[in-house]
Amino acid sequence: MACSREFYEKVMLKKNSDSKSLIMTKIEYYNLIEELRVAASAKNKSNRQYYILGRYEVLQCGGVEKLIKKRKDETQELVYFVHVEDLFETIKRAHIATGHGGRDKMVKELSRYVNVTRDTVELFKSLCVQCQKKRKRCATKGVTVKPILSNDYGSRAQVDLVDMQSCAKGKYKWIMVYQDHLTKYCILRPLTSKRAAEVAFQLMDIFLMFGAPQILQSDNGSEFTALVISELKLLWPDLLIVHGKPRHPQSQGSVERLNCDIKDMLISWLGDNDTSDWPMGLRFVQFQKNTSYHSGIKQSPYKALFGVEARVGLRSTALPEEVLKTMITEEDLLGAYSFPSDSPRPDESPDSPECSAPPNDSPEDFAQLDGSSEGSAYPDSPPYGQNPQGKLHKLQEDIALQRSRAAAGQLAQAERMVKRSRLEHAPGNPGDNVTIPIPLVDRGKGDPRNVIGVILDRNENDMYRIGVRDGILKGRYSRSQFDICSQQLYSIGEVSADKEIGLRQAVQQSSRFGGQGYAKCNCTVGKKQCQTNRCKCYKEGYKCNSRCHSSLTCKNKN
Repeated sequence: MACSREFYEKVMLKKNSDSKSLIMTKIEYYNLIEELRVAASAKNKSNRQYYILGRYEVLQCGGVEKLIKKRKDETQELVYFVHVEDLFETIKRAHIATGHGGRDKMVKELSRYVNVTRDTVELFKSLCVQCQKKRKRCATKGVTVKPILSNDYGSRAQVDLVDMQSCAKGKYKWIMVYQDHLTKYCILRPLTSKRAAEVAFQLMDIFLMFGAPQILQSDNGSEFTALVISELKLLWPDLLIVHGKPRHPQSQGSVERLNCDIKDMLISWLGDNDTSDWPMGLRFVQFQKNTSYHSGIKQSPYKALFGVEARVGLRSTALPEEVLKTMITEEDLLGAYSFPSDSPRPDESPDSPECSAPPNDSPEDFAQLDGSSEGSAYPDSPPYGQNPQGKLHKLQEDIALQRSRAAAGQLAQAERMVKRSRLEHAPGNPGDNVTIPIPLVDRGKGDPRNVIGVILDRNENDMYRIGVRDGILKGRYSRSQFDICSQQLYSIGEVSADKEIGLRQAVQQSSRFGGQGYAKCNCTVGKKQCQTNRCKCYKEGYKCNSRCHSSLTCKNKN
């Protein structure tokens, strides 16, 4: 009843603000029917009577008079007018008939009513409690409340695992993705399993080559990361490292986006090379990813880490393709950089020769490595390695410059994400109704997608305390973790303020089936596979489904 009363008030407010609105009250509805009856019997009709006779018609049906749209003939379909007192029930019948359908379904179902507009349908949907519980969240990319920032290489690293069990190659079934948070430099390794010991072994190899980060972060859970760190300390006792807070894939999705890119690039590599050997392809995909431009840090990850662009042998020089095809020996290379004595040198006139090397590939770099200048493209050039300290100092400055650029790019990206988050997520106020998504593992097959709550307060860090009918939810929520309802469905007075409950408990108490409806097992192949209480499905009395043990057959299936 509260919903119908609020619906009526909002519809009347809209009617009074729009002089051309087709919405009419019950009194106006029956007065118009009476006008039509008088106009039909009048001999000298006024302009008003001609107007209503040309637009409206009265239908007699079982002693009930209904106002309908004027028909051209008797075969034309009837289209009714409905007054505001019957509008709510009319839309409600169509809404239930379509299974709480969306706007388009309801508009189609209500097409036989003239004055049921799309706006009134949207208003009704916003007041439907069941629709608010089952509505999907808008998946907006790049929205986060508090982005993670790193100020130097090695301060934070992220690791994730990609499931490749459905297309296993030999003993390899997983991909380990390791990424430095600042430079975005990634390292890919094929794994035979997702055991912490194997992950730790691969991480130790990376750490001993590139150095260990201060913080290791993963969205596989803090327990998994802590176990990996424990295994690392067994292999490397001097290592001191901490694990970060588990990331939320939708709010801190740097590695999640990297996983998608890696999958797409790996699929393309396999297609180009007509092979299924994805463990081998990981090495090429890693190089392609690290040497391509990253919009977040405004450069390639390779350059952000090493200070220079990656080289692919002579392909990275400015020599034409025709010349490169003829290269076999070092003499061929030196011959390509030799010039007649009367021709200008590339460093004196950069634009004059057709073949010139880039600044980083000077002819001195291709001279003999014994320190002599014999065989050099330029007889008067200084010997190779004459000033190595100066070159190393310059390289260190370049590395520092590129990493500062990467940090500035990361900061700009974070500011854009926060700005977008503020635009997408308007702040909530105490008393606002919100919908909180129910995690898949807590939601039964017959449960809605969301729980409806009420904002109780907001602190100075923009963290919200939310209450539901069964109690106050534990902890505080950020703005990105819930959506605000456009209409008032519950009030703060309906919240049980005497106890705190978790989201899972709130779902169980509001569920008709007890919640916790997502079950699967990861039993390995064996004689008693899925036949003992070690199997989650067998213990709960369920049959194994397609999610269990990678869809492998077992004796606990129908």
